[in-house]
Amino acid sequence: MFGLPAALIALLLIAGCQRTIVDRTMLERHPSETDDFEFWDGVAQEAVVSNDDALHALILIEDGRDPSTDFAGRMAHAEKKGWLKGTPLPLDPNESVSVGILSVAACRILDIDGGLTMRVFGDSPRYCTRELNAMGMLPGLTANEALTGLEFITLVDNIEGRDRLQRAWDRREQDQVDTNDVKGQDQ
Repeated sequence: MFGLPAALIALLLIAGCQRTIVDRTMLERHPSETDDFEFWDGVAQEAVVSNDDALHALILIEDGRDPSTDFAGRMAHAEKKGWLKGTPLPLDPNESVSVGILSVAACRILDIDGGLTMRVFGDSPRYCTRELNAMGMLPGLTANEALTGLEFITLVDNIEGRDRLQRAWDRREQDQVDTNDVKGQDQ
């Protein structure tokens, strides 16, 4: 008697957990490094950002260029960097990227250790997403949500801005150390 309603609920839950699939990624439409401006402009217009486009963009942010010629290469790069920690694999290149994947990658790129929970349990998609929400880098999203192209570009801008700020702080601290060293030598 309870078998049919339970089965229907299970089917609805499974169907509700599927990710959006894009027909062609932006990277498929603009595969050349010389098309970077078209890639970024195109991503900003997308309804959702694919795994392939997101990994390509993250590699560009961190390394300045993406040496990978395909999704498998970008996946290997992301796994090596620890960006896919806590993410069920394999990923489909045309599937919408989860905020959790982006959050882990952002925390790794920016060396964000997080609060007590993240320090105890590690940089999982859930805790990295919560940390980026607390820092104001994400607009209150959960780890399983997808981002529109414009939301993704905003996150990229936030990552780059935070990186510039961190480098400025590091330079300032180094200047203070250098100044103190010079003062110590003068005495």
